[in-house]
Amino acid sequence: MPSPRRTLQAAAGGAVLLAAAAVNALAHGLYIPAACFGLGVLVLIEAALREHRRLRRRRLEAEWARRSALGEHPAPLTPCCLLAQASHGEAHSAACTGEHSLARFLDHIEAQHQKDQTP
Repeated sequence: MPSPRRTLQAAAGGAVLLAAAAVNALAHGLYIPAACFGLGVLVLIEAALREHRRLRRRRLEAEWARRSALGEHPAPLTPCCLLAQASHGEAHSAACTGEHSLARFLDHIEAQHQKDQTP
């Protein structure tokens, strides 16, 4: 799987090339190809923006994990995880930064188990 940075750069470069092709087609009176090139520009810009958001989220999650590993208690990201955003809060991923994370859930289960074991 290609890295999001490479995909971002490829999509942005493709959008620039298609925009130049659209302008050239318009200059020569080729309106239908220019419209198709314009549609391609929109698709590639959307892909570049999506990859930019993915990179930004990855950086935020890495910084959150670093601060958490140092013993700090950073506030959860908004949204706490991308699965929660896609499922409207019904499901959470293993990398969730909120109180629904898998690690916190397992710690809670272990604490309950230990409490039940002690007489």
